[in-house]
Amino acid sequence: MKAQLLIMLLILCPITFAEAAQSVTVQTKPTYHYGEYLSITINVSKVTAKTAILTISDSHGGKGSAIAIQIKNPTTTITAPNPFNSELFSVGKYQIQVEYDGVKASTPFELKDIGNVVMPYGSDVIVPQWVEGKISDSMFYKFLVSRNLIKSQDSSKTFENITIPNWYKTNGKWWSTKNISDAEFINGLQFLVNQNIIKG
Repeated sequence: MKAQLLIMLLILCPITFAEAAQSVTVQTKPTYHYGEYLSITINVSKVTAKTAILTISDSHGGKGSAIAIQIKNPTTTITAPNPFNSELFSVGKYQIQVEYDGVKASTPFELKDIGNVVMPYGSDVIVPQWVEGKISDSMFYKFLVSRNLIKSQDSSKTFENITIPNWYKTNGKWWSTKNISDAEFINGLQFLVNQNIIKG
């Protein structure tokens, strides 16, 4: 009887003390639009000292650079620093892949264009420089016209003598701190152009 009990304990002990396998899931919204920020949630069953490796691929096989994500909690949410922009991302289907502690997980999302006004890539640098006077009104205006965000009254102009009211730089500060949207910032400038307040 003692021998049988000992055998049962030897059989059950490894099962009792065996570690549960690592599990990893990755989540995001199923659909994004230009102007929205990609948000990804990574869930892990065990936090180890390792980082997660995240990549995004498109339906044509194109793959972005791998990004290392520090995992300090069972749930980690990251948000892209810049919104989706047509200069960097095409409309279509994408796949997010995450590898953590040897376990892989993935989830799809789709990017659609619904006509949102989106500031061009690099605006997060250019707008503050314009606000601080490091870029002239003319250069800033040409930047927006060349990307078809502002419709000029006279397309034949070179825009060398454009003057934007100094008070509108407050809107530039608000945009830089995400207190107003891309559409609010651009529509305000377009209104000033339409009213001939901005002219060259």
